[in-house]
Amino acid sequence: MKITHNILTDTATAQLKNRSAPVDSGKLSDTHSNEKMNKHQLQRFANDIYHKDEHTPQNQSTYDRPLSITAHKSESELLVKMEQTIDFGELPKKLNQLRPKYESFMNELEVSSPSLAKKEWGFSVDSNDKLVVSGNITEDEKKYLEEKLNADKNIVNLAKELPDILIKGQEYDRGYDGKGKYWGKYDVTQENFKDIVDIKGLLDSSYGPNAKAFDDGFDVMSYQNDLRNQLASKAEVKYAY
Repeated sequence: MKITHNILTDTATAQLKNRSAPVDSGKLSDTHSNEKMNKHQLQRFANDIYHKDEHTPQNQSTYDRPLSITAHKSESELLVKMEQTIDFGELPKKLNQLRPKYESFMNELEVSSPSLAKKEWGFSVDSNDKLVVSGNITEDEKKYLEEKLNADKNIVNLAKELPDILIKGQEYDRGYDGKGKYWGKYDVTQENFKDIVDIKGLLDSSYGPNAKAFDDGFDVMSYQNDLRNQLASKAEVKYAY
């Protein structure tokens, strides 16, 4: 039987009535008798009562504990968490931590291979925390860049956190019904992240025209637009309403 607060209260009331001394019906009505109940006793009996077949400890037939209710977070609270994770919070902050490491890498690349530094290429991270390179470059160039990128543990350690942060933010958007209106409508996983999100592209977008408007010099609006465009062009819209 599903125990509700009303059932527990009714049970407690009946128990107290049975324990009460007989009342002269000519002097007190049932209503008045109920009003005489000790509120402390009523609350004590209105506990979450468990019976032998409902999760009882061994060698104990019954026990009680205070009734507690855990409410779901509202949709608006989850959307705030999504924004604090993807739009303005964890993800752009992590990228901003990665940016000086990326700048150092690019400065070195401009010295060692200036023509490659100017080419159109990007990098991401796979499910094994390895950085992978993509773009319109040769296989030898991809191999060269991947070796250099993965040799930089600072870049690897920061980049490998990005998929978890993005996916967590998407889950906030999907809420309790598994459907997303914003970031959460796109299907991004640990396995396909490398095929969808270009980390270099997000870093490059952070130097956008609004960068000076932010204290940390990170153009969060351009970053959002670039991430949105990447998801829209590469990810499956799997969880939309």
